[in-house]
Amino acid sequence: MKYFIKYKITTNLLCAILHSFICTSCIDRLDFIGKTEEGQLVIYGLLTDSGEKQIVNISRTSLLGLAPIGVPGAEVFLLTDSGEKIRYFNIGNGEYELINYEVTDKKRYSLEVIFENNIYRSSFESLPKATGEDNLSFTFKNEPFNNESPEPVFTVSTECTFPETPEPIFIRWLVEETYLWERIWLPCVGWCPPPPPNCFISDLIEPNRLNLFDGSNTGTRNTSLVLGKRQVDNSFISIFFVSVRQLSINREAFIYWEKIKIAVSNQGSLFDIPPAPVFGNIYNAANPNERVLGYFEVAKEKITRISTNRGDVPFFLNRPCEFIVGKPASEYTAECIECDERAGGKKWTTIEPPWWNEN
Repeated sequence: MKYFIKYKITTNLLCAILHSFICTSCIDRLDFIGKTEEGQLVIYGLLTDSGEKQIVNISRTSLLGLAPIGVPGAEVFLLTDSGEKIRYFNIGNGEYELINYEVTDKKRYSLEVIFENNIYRSSFESLPKATGEDNLSFTFKNEPFNNESPEPVFTVSTECTFPETPEPIFIRWLVEETYLWERIWLPCVGWCPPPPPNCFISDLIEPNRLNLFDGSNTGTRNTSLVLGKRQVDNSFISIFFVSVRQLSINREAFIYWEKIKIAVSNQGSLFDIPPAPVFGNIYNAANPNERVLGYFEVAKEKITRISTNRGDVPFFLNRPCEFIVGKPASEYTAECIECDERAGGKKWTTIEPPWWNEN
């Protein structure tokens, strides 16, 4: 399941977020130090109790609005306050993966990265104890989105209810789509290969949006929130799933993401050249003066899904891959033949997710 709702630490989005910055805020004076430089180290990890594969991404910043470049060759370990040291495995492109490790609220966790004769560590963090309950809904409307003029827009929202707890709850949501794309199958004479498997294509919805909830300054036990919007296109021809990952995080992680949100709002784009960096909880053990970007986040996770199909969509959808008798194979577009052509750089697979038929 990680393939579909995999945290975008392992994608350009969150790497780009981690080097998007501003100097000041109307909310609070932020502790930005120094200037963002090309080649600054970015370390980001998310550890959850979901039971899925856990990913750490290590990269260096690029200027000119480009996403950071993945860094290979590091040694990465999960540390616990009980003395455990568990290795992450290098899977390429600056990504390191921890497999089959059970995260519990009985331990505190830290990250250790050994790279270029330096040891980088994060502060120890505990797994929060409570999450909220998401009640998801969606709408299709004509409204301004990418342009000033109205266009078909899909919106996913939540009505989230939180339990009574002695400690405040801090929440961050990630929203990902996964849709089915049927490839064309052309009849033939004699022995014919079986129909090609369907494509399952996934990506974040409205990646510039950071969805946060602060339960420390309010007595409310519920919130209503638009989680994401996207233009309606032929991705909705068949089944279209939205997976909402609700991450219950600690106060320090919330403050970090709130600063990132302020940075993004003031800069206008995740890919603008930032004038100053947002620093997280990672430091060089031997050289505290080195400013390391990123965060190691320990979160309690709950995943909620909602799905749509063609019958829900009140707009005309172009169907480019319908079989037409007599039409030569060469006249069908590449997206009708190959999953990677249709995906256009997004994540895809031909293996049906285990949760696909749950809704």
